[in-house]
Amino acid sequence: MGIVSKSSLNFSIILFIGIGLGYVNTILIFPNILTEEELGLTRILMSASSVVAQFAQLGTGNILVRFHPHIKNEKKNISLSIGLLISVFGLILATASLFLFKDYFIATYSEKSKLFTKYFYLVIPFFSSLIFFNLFDAYLRVIFKNEVPAFLNFILLRIVWLILVLLYYLDFFGLTTFLYLYVGGQTLMSILALAYIIYLKELKISFRFGSSNIEMLKKMYGFGAFTIISGLSVYLINRIDILMVGKYIGLDQVAIYSIAFYISTVITVPAQSISRTSNVLAAQAAKNDDFKTLSELYKKTALYQLLLCSLIFCLIIVNYDSIIIFLPEVYHDSFMVFALLGTSKMVEVSFGINGAIILNSKYYKIDTLLSIILLIVTFISNMYFIPKYGIEGAAFATMTSIVIFHLLRYFFILVKFKMQPFSRNYFGILLLVSLSTFITLQIPNASLFWVDVIIKSGSFSIICIPLIWWLKLSPSFNQTLVALLNQFRALLFKK
Repeated sequence: MGIVSKSSLNFSIILFIGIGLGYVNTILIFPNILTEEELGLTRILMSASSVVAQFAQLGTGNILVRFHPHIKNEKKNISLSIGLLISVFGLILATASLFLFKDYFIATYSEKSKLFTKYFYLVIPFFSSLIFFNLFDAYLRVIFKNEVPAFLNFILLRIVWLILVLLYYLDFFGLTTFLYLYVGGQTLMSILALAYIIYLKELKISFRFGSSNIEMLKKMYGFGAFTIISGLSVYLINRIDILMVGKYIGLDQVAIYSIAFYISTVITVPAQSISRTSNVLAAQAAKNDDFKTLSELYKKTALYQLLLCSLIFCLIIVNYDSIIIFLPEVYHDSFMVFALLGTSKMVEVSFGINGAIILNSKYYKIDTLLSIILLIVTFISNMYFIPKYGIEGAAFATMTSIVIFHLLRYFFILVKFKMQPFSRNYFGILLLVSLSTFITLQIPNASLFWVDVIIKSGSFSIICIPLIWWLKLSPSFNQTLVALLNQFRALLFKK
């Protein structure tokens, strides 16, 4: 876990800075400047574009992660070349499909989300930018250059959006121009990611594939065809709720749901950091049939992700009222949505690299089948629960689908590979963070929100973290703490 811990630590620092900016944007600024309908519009534009981009990528990210270990020693940059070919083809296919079904999409949202239908065309430049940013990000990931694309996506993009919404508030431009520039921010990130690849001298594009690569290209085609469906299904499970809330309830409810959804995504930050490196290592281990390494990665990532993500989840739970205190009153009754979505995120991260194990094996088609089944379950459950229970119903449907999906993945890996991620320390962490949360919630609320945050966060941390350290529930966590303390000590006593 050495390379995983080092890479994930740097990536996490960037992500947590991004979280701070995201909190400023999503909680403090956007809801207080934009109307609920305008905020809902930005969220649904982003979600719709993300879903289309996920389809249009045609499995490029998974293809690069799985096959780069097989072709990385080639003199020509086959990985990026293939990624560009697939992405351009996917862009053409997705754009044509949107024009073909434009009337249907507009009719679907015309009743409850009329503003979205007015600006529907902005989905095209938005998803186009996302396709290429995701391609460049995936390539930089497989060559272990994570930090710059993370900075672009989680820090610089949010700074750009913050500046734009403030300029909109100051009447420098109207809503239409704001939305053009909002989409343009994502385009800028794609250009900068490409510029970074050029700076690294990694843009060695060649479309002359030798005969030795033909068999590999056939394998990529077969793998990509299945992982398109798998990747799109998993992505839709995490996005279809927002799209269906916009269809059945309206953009104002999309705005409220999106706030809780955003806060829940904070929980997965450490897992995102860890998986970016561990998934690449899993692909390398699978290439060498190194099941011992795969099993160790499975256990360690599950344990480490459970620990770090549960600490964040529980800290948000005990401080939720204080976190949303600056939001308009309409957003305050969203705790149940967050709790359900947060639970789904915890389930997602606490099974470690289960998806990477299946996708990098000969059974990758099974993951596609499971993904399709769960997409159908998600769609049907949202159709039932949203009209009946509103945004809480959407959150419940999403949570149920994700729990079922990861349990099916777990049992498949257990049967086929004889691997499982659980240990005594795993359940020890679950028990300890749950008890610490319960005790902290018994503390009465302070009159000042910042005092309440300090008291509850401090109490939870004092109860939980020293016990985790002393009981040595996670060696990786102890190593990370030692590294952070050493860095702090070095800065403190630096002459």
